[in-house]
Amino acid sequence: MEVLITATVGEKFYDEVISGYAIARVYNSSIRVAFLGESPQVFKPAMPFTAYLAVEYHDGSPIDINLLRQSVMDVTGFVESKSGGRRDWPATRLQMSAASPGIWAVKVDLRNDLQLDDRPQSRDFLNGVERIRLQASFIDPRGERAQTEVLMVSHYSPRNQHIKVSTSTDTPIVGEYIIFHIRTNFYLEDFNYLIMSKGVILINDRETITEGIRTIAVVLSAEMAPMATIVVWKITLSGQIVSDSLTFPVNGISRNNFTVYINNRKARTGEKVEVAIFGEPGSYVGLSGIDSAFYTMQAGNELTYAKIVTKMSSFDEQTNGTYKHVWHTHAGTPDELVYFPASSFGIDANRTFEYSGLIVFTDGYVPRRYDTCNRTLGFGECLSGRCYPLNKQCDGLFDCDDGTDEIGCRVRNDTELLNYRKYRFNRILRHYENVWLWKDVNIGPHGRYIFNVEVPDRPAYWMVSAFSVSPSKGFGMLNKAIEYVGVQPFFINVEMPTHCRQGEQVGIRVTVFNYMTTPIEATVVLHGSKEYKFVHVEENGIVRSYNPRTSFGEHQFFIYLDAQGTTVVYVPVVPQKLGDIDVTLHVATLLGTDTITRRLHVESDGLPQYRHQSILLDLSNRAYVLEYMHVNITQTPEIPYQVDRYFVYGSNRARISVVGDVVGPIFPTMPVNATSLLYLPMESAEQNAFSFAANLYTIMYMRLINQRNKTTEKHAFYHMNIAYQRQLSFMRPDGSFSLFRSDWNNSASSVWLTAYCVRVFQEASFYEWENFIWIDSTIIEKNMRWLLQHQTPEGAFYEVTWLPDRKMNRTNFANNTSLQNRNITLTSHVLITLASVKDLSGSLGARVALAQQRAISWIERNMQFLEDTEEPYDVAITAYALLLCKSPMAEHVFSILRRHARVLGDFMYWGSKEVPQPPKKLENQKWFSLPRLPYEFDALNIETTAYALLVYVSRREFIVDPIVRWLNAQRLNDGGWASTQDTSAALRALVEYTVHSRIREVSSLTVEVEASSQGGKIQALHIDDTNLAQLQSIEIPESWGTVKVQAKGAGYAILQMHVQYNVDIAKFQTKPPVPAFGLHTRAIFHGRNQSHISYIACQNWVNTRESERSGMAVLDVAIPTGYWIQQQRLDHYVLSNRVRNLRRAKYSHQKVIFYFDYLDQEDICVNFTIERWFPVANMSRYLPIRVYDYYAPERFNESIFDALPTYLLNICEVCGSSQCPYCSIYNMGWRATMSVSLVFFSVFIYLMRSRMHVVLNCLYLLT
Repeated sequence: MEVLITATVGEKFYDEVISGYAIARVYNSSIRVAFLGESPQVFKPAMPFTAYLAVEYHDGSPIDINLLRQSVMDVTGFVESKSGGRRDWPATRLQMSAASPGIWAVKVDLRNDLQLDDRPQSRDFLNGVERIRLQASFIDPRGERAQTEVLMVSHYSPRNQHIKVSTSTDTPIVGEYIIFHIRTNFYLEDFNYLIMSKGVILINDRETITEGIRTIAVVLSAEMAPMATIVVWKITLSGQIVSDSLTFPVNGISRNNFTVYINNRKARTGEKVEVAIFGEPGSYVGLSGIDSAFYTMQAGNELTYAKIVTKMSSFDEQTNGTYKHVWHTHAGTPDELVYFPASSFGIDANRTFEYSGLIVFTDGYVPRRYDTCNRTLGFGECLSGRCYPLNKQCDGLFDCDDGTDEIGCRVRNDTELLNYRKYRFNRILRHYENVWLWKDVNIGPHGRYIFNVEVPDRPAYWMVSAFSVSPSKGFGMLNKAIEYVGVQPFFINVEMPTHCRQGEQVGIRVTVFNYMTTPIEATVVLHGSKEYKFVHVEENGIVRSYNPRTSFGEHQFFIYLDAQGTTVVYVPVVPQKLGDIDVTLHVATLLGTDTITRRLHVESDGLPQYRHQSILLDLSNRAYVLEYMHVNITQTPEIPYQVDRYFVYGSNRARISVVGDVVGPIFPTMPVNATSLLYLPMESAEQNAFSFAANLYTIMYMRLINQRNKTTEKHAFYHMNIAYQRQLSFMRPDGSFSLFRSDWNNSASSVWLTAYCVRVFQEASFYEWENFIWIDSTIIEKNMRWLLQHQTPEGAFYEVTWLPDRKMNRTNFANNTSLQNRNITLTSHVLITLASVKDLSGSLGARVALAQQRAISWIERNMQFLEDTEEPYDVAITAYALLLCKSPMAEHVFSILRRHARVLGDFMYWGSKEVPQPPKKLENQKWFSLPRLPYEFDALNIETTAYALLVYVSRREFIVDPIVRWLNAQRLNDGGWASTQDTSAALRALVEYTVHSRIREVSSLTVEVEASSQGGKIQALHIDDTNLAQLQSIEIPESWGTVKVQAKGAGYAILQMHVQYNVDIAKFQTKPPVPAFGLHTRAIFHGRNQSHISYIACQNWVNTRESERSGMAVLDVAIPTGYWIQQQRLDHYVLSNRVRNLRRAKYSHQKVIFYFDYLDQEDICVNFTIERWFPVANMSRYLPIRVYDYYAPERFNESIFDALPTYLLNICEVCGSSQCPYCSIYNMGWRATMSVSLVFFSVFIYLMRSRMHVVLNCLYLLT
């Protein structure tokens, strides 16, 4: 039974209602007792053995030790012989184990227990024992009873000859001895034994035996932990093999003893503590401190002894295991684990070896009990000798008379228990947010490591756990987590947005906490700075929204804090410059001060517009190059005699960058990804794979041009491992990749995406990098098996869904009837992957080679399509695929590719339509390069030309430089091009080109930059072997006019200028080259002072002449500063499937992004509501809303959203200043408690005085 308790809290001013819950499970208090190892088990009648009993509550929790000490455990039983006779086993009252409370050991020795002597009749009786059944009865002090039983089946030996191994060592520990006892019921001179662990034989020896029992001692090594198996055997004189095994636990964790101390006496304020670690010199120690609420969850988020031992034991999960029992506690402490040695589960010698994980090669006789159960036909063998259907195993019913079919079945659903612990109550914080002491160290040569660490301001009950790894003593961990209460006398919490726009007034929320038992007085101080001003509120709360009175300097608020109380102070500021500013506040009391600095990034108002131009500086055959670049922005945004303006004041800025090779910069950011290179979001599997590939290609590039840096590579591999793990979250169980994760929404598998991911993984499978990033080959093989299932008998590959990249869909329905539903572009794309994948195991390599040949043959049979097509992309990707496969038709396809080439001046490219040369402007007898606008097929032309460059470079063609020059001229960002697929292909092609080009080896350039907006100031950038591929840039704020660039020296360099300016007039927006999307938006402002904004955005695809629908479409909605929406609400909105084709919604800084599989001619509308979280006044009026095709970003529609209601709000209307007297939500004066009777009395006096005044006036008039 579960009890659910919910609590609901509402705030009328924010119009916000939040609910919380907590769940408690109620189990009956019945007690359960069970034999460890379940039933049935195997025993040897002539040998003593030990069984174990465990007692717990019905839900698996331990019973209080005081109750256990007062409880009684009685065991009875009986023995059955093969002849049908039965004999009672004497009743025994057991004593609980002192070392393991809740465990009882039952020692059975039939010869002594049944008082048998050495007469032949006694031996015959023992040899004739078929089974023994033990019953256990547990009675607690309250009189509650629990019973269980176990069936023991005798070991099969044709001659009744047995050998038995046991141990008398209670707690085997690495580095100590373990004592084994080997006994037999027949004469032998010696025996063989071996000890193995984790599938490795560690000891193999032979021992002599003179009497019935032989005792040996073995030193336990670290390789035996956490469990090992000893197997003993002997070949008798008759050629029969007798054997036995014992699997025993080995404690390998206790050797590495280390100690962790937390000292809070050095810093009296409680802000810092000293952590001291003592252990073996050179040991690695990992520390983790988390809130007790998360630690006591015990849902797999913490390392515990039980989890480590259980996981390590699973290395031998196909072999014998030990007897073990786990108790799950209610208090949230780690699970308790006990384990004991277990004899062989094998019913005969053959199965004894089999269950030990051994294969026997011998000319002797290995006894195996006859059975008629054919596993191939789906039948398993019961321990009694009967058969049962394998499909009925673990169905909860006994299909075997002895219950063999229910052995090893999980009684509890561990996954369900973990999920219950995770979601037992809702949490404001995510599981990994409230973390402290996440640190790893290496103990110094003196056996200690001491450091100081700050204690988080947030009060918490910390649980600090630690583990250690030593070169000589192995693994170790703290037996019990260290408890530390981190509560400071007082501290402050500062909340404010991380980004805002120019002119906005930000109310900084300062919360002051007093955890002392006495009230204190405090002063909240805003530090003075030239980067921001303080916003004043006039008398009676009057303040303007547009130009309030402001001032520089320090400003103070005096507050009074009750004992154990909090006070919130709102400090309004307005930034005075664009870029990053630091806002510093502190609170001072008699106890001390607490200072916090927050960084605020200030952006310009309006809609950002981007312009980019890229020029290849070629000094390979000359020593001097002079370039003039036009920023294409006027000095002033004002338009004479008009209200409109060209751009927003101060928003115009430019960046000049230089890099000394044609590929581009090495890690301009760490890591490089779709956002840093292309300014595009990255929520899907393809975008994550591109980010992985971008880092991979950059590392490869560094290696190939001898620009390696170990520190950079270390950071890059770190981020690549994260991206690799994230990529696997998009993989389905069948081996395919889907664009979005299944827990976000149901996104179909994709052949195109899976082929791309496999290609990238294969390229990352480089033997030199295996210690830094390891790509599991089984993952690649699983992906390949799925890919091969989507090849037609003719050899073509087909897609199972509409592709997000439209150029891959183009040949799906070609006019040529032989290509109906056969995609030659997709087939070439997959063929590149088939040619790239190597070292596949088993028959998969042959299947891939066969699939490759079938795909080549299909392309060759459809060569007429390539002859007739007007699309060079299909020809380029096919030419590269056939070249990789060394097809005889590669030469013919190359001739077709060469026919599609377009030559324009110094450039050579492939495109659907002619692309004009980079724009230039003649001014003052000088040609100025201009930033280019988006062209109609940017992404398609760039990717086509990149594949063509790969073909030309691979063929060692002479005419290559014009292609490289054109590719670099088409850059839209410093590190990338239009989108992910074209950038990936271009990077790969340019890396191949630069490897074959030797010009970089003599590169030495000096680039001088002179901007007219900087008054003729000259800045120089130098390129040589040390910084060949490093990005060097010059920022030009408030840029306008022209830029003069002079380059001297030898080599290549890419000169780029990136220009940004903001507009607030629709006619000055950048227009798309082709109208592609319809976009209609509407917003409803509601709540107290527009505290809520409900957006309705409808979009559709209108460019039907190009295709019937778009590729993967992205809707990017910018929201006002201070507003937000919970990501959980967006996830629920997507999973509800209320919006057609919606696959993902993501809240980012000041924007909400929606991903659609595609958009068609019908409107697809999204509806969502954002809420004010931070008080911000005078918010920007004009915000962008943009919809675009992700893989063809030149297909876009951008509209201006007018947020006039929020623009008109002043700082008091959003309650963003503690100076506001009428903002009742923050003014605490009205909350003073007042007696109800006093209120009524005051009203009565007021009415009486009013009536008395009327009566006196009437009397005066009458007189």
